[in-house]
Amino acid sequence: GTPTRRILTEKIAPRKQLPPLLVPLTETPAPRLDWIGTSYGLTAPLHRFWRRAGMRLLYLRQTQNDLTGEHSCIMVRALPRRTGYDDAWLPAFVADARRRIVALLGGSFRHVDVRTALALLDGCEGGASPAVPAENEGAHAAIEKRSGTDTGALVAEELRYVLTPHDLKRLELYGRNLCDHHLVTDLVSSLARLYFRGRFGADFRLSSIQGALLCGIGLQFKSVDELTKELGLPGNQVLAMFNKAVRKMSAYLRRLVEAEEESKLLGGEAREKAEKDVEKMGDVARQTLVEDTKEAAAEGNKSDTNTLDENLLNDKEIVQHIIGEKGKHLEKETTPVRKKTAPAKDKSHSKAKGKKSGKKRKNPKGSE
Repeated sequence: GTPTRRILTEKIAPRKQLPPLLVPLTETPAPRLDWIGTSYGLTAPLHRFWRRAGMRLLYLRQTQNDLTGEHSCIMVRALPRRTGYDDAWLPAFVADARRRIVALLGGSFRHVDVRTALALLDGCEGGASPAVPAENEGAHAAIEKRSGTDTGALVAEELRYVLTPHDLKRLELYGRNLCDHHLVTDLVSSLARLYFRGRFGADFRLSSIQGALLCGIGLQFKSVDELTKELGLPGNQVLAMFNKAVRKMSAYLRRLVEAEEESKLLGGEAREKAEKDVEKMGDVARQTLVEDTKEAAAEGNKSDTNTLDENLLNDKEIVQHIIGEKGKHLEKETTPVRKKTAPAKDKSHSKAKGKKSGKKRKNPKGSE
């Protein structure tokens, strides 16, 4: 009755109708898989191979393997689903890996060859999102919101928190070959972070050499001499390509700021209000107040004052306020002329004056 007793008394013999150990794949239903992945030691050829197979980088170990000296790498490819809802998780992880690698290229991954570093960043590109049916658009938007993916092209308001107007002027001067590249070295890191996180927009692209220089100088903090050795290019050509990249990025940022200023001046409610004010002022003469006053005075002098009512012309109080020569002439005509009369002489006063004006008496001594 016990299991041990049955084993001891069991007779070993071939069994019938046992399930087969190996089954043909054509007879086995495929399991429902969400993704397939691979893990390997990071090298440029292996990364290129798996990237062409549609794999996306999700993890890169910061420490090197003790035996091979390579960084362990994990790449994943999401398998398409009918709804498209379950495919939205991969871009979120890819964007997170991209931000981490951008931040660590100046530290744990500084010794990585600049070509491999650029390939890692290109392999982390978000790409186009899978097609999402209309019934799952809300859920897909919620996943993107929680994933912390990049918010798209940069706007001028965000740019002020990264670069000041003085910084933009320095970039412009370097792009015009008016200063040395050392003057903008502190700004290259900010430009590189914006570019490799896709903040310059989907239409803005640099060449592979320009991207490698931007990655090496801005993210890995390598010198121009180090990049010259890694890329195998002469120093003057490296500086020329770097100058061209900075000039292109500076022009993009300048257009961004100019577009914002133009929208403030000519757009929105302010523009409509200004247009209404201009329409109201359409009949206003284009002259100053002083010019308008002089013109009115000249026209008043030319006008004929005889057209006024006779009662007004005979009114002395009104005539004296008429402007111009005719006003003065009318004022003279209406003002009566007064004859001057000599004051009457006082006879008593003249007689007394005549007595005083007579000859004085002589002093007996002969003196007056």
